Amino acid sequence: MGNRNNNGSLFHQLINAPELMERQDLSQPVSFQTRENYCNWCHKAAAVFKSYGIQNLSEIGKDEIQRYENQLEAEGKSASTIHNYLVPICKATGIAIKDIRKPIRASSEFKRSAGKGRGYGGKPAELNKYLGLREGDLKRLRGDSLIYKNGHCYVIVDKGKGGKYQEQRVCDKDVADVQKFFDGSHRKLFIAGDFGRNFDYHGQRREYAMNICAYYTEQAKDPKFRKELYKEIATQWHQLNKKHRGHLEPLSFFDQPYVLRGKNKDLAIKQGRPWILDRLALRATSVLHLAHWRDNVTVQSYLARR
Repeated sequence: MGNRNNNGSLFHQLINAPELMERQDLSQPVSFQTRENYCNWCHKAAAVFKSYGIQNLSEIGKDEIQRYENQLEAEGKSASTIHNYLVPICKATGIAIKDIRKPIRASSEFKRSAGKGRGYGGKPAELNKYLGLREGDLKRLRGDSLIYKNGHCYVIVDKGKGGKYQEQRVCDKDVADVQKFFDGSHRKLFIAGDFGRNFDYHGQRREYAMNICAYYTEQAKDPKFRKELYKEIATQWHQLNKKHRGHLEPLSFFDQPYVLRGKNKDLAIKQGRPWILDRLALRATSVLHLAHWRDNVTVQSYLARR
């Protein structure tokens, strides 16, 4: 196992383990979001290991991690959650995660929509092909939900997923088509009868995400467009991402591609889709169009599909 520092609390020992906060290839530190996740997951694990009577990092071996995994399964945690919880513990101890028995986890197998038939989505679907909103978001739209700032058009979703205020960007080429739906009043845009009962609005959102990411990937080949796009992302990030507003990576970070691996890579190749993504295009899709702040959520929920 090598020498492990046993100074301080178990949590302190875990988060200060060598290489915990480095990427697998040691090319650079992990992102701020990953660091925060590791801290949370190590805090949970430390409490559990202490309940086992373990006080020092050097006491955690394969058997102890397996016991922790068994407990997570007994608690009903998903395969993805279990994997996430185990990653920092395995990195801190130097034990390969593949050596821990656990449920199969693959984002390509995540459930991403209700499985409804395509059907006819009505007027909401006609608008949504330009926006990629959730069905609940569409139901909250009003005639005055469009705003314009910094030369771009956004749709306000007052209480999006999680009750959060959202501003979702309208692609410049689609502004004229979107404007036709909004009359400037405070009346709701659609009534219940406008929605198709068997239409998969989430599937439409996923298709939109793939298209807009491809659009940005092509446009971002222009260095000037790339700089302007990063500036717009930064504006939205600092204004709306209250939790991490001071932790947006520099533009140079986005020159590194986002690479799909494992089943997601195999699936992308099989379907003729890209498995090496432009990280800036991905972040623009996440922040400006899906109101997500994490690239992996966009990949797992929208881009890595069956």
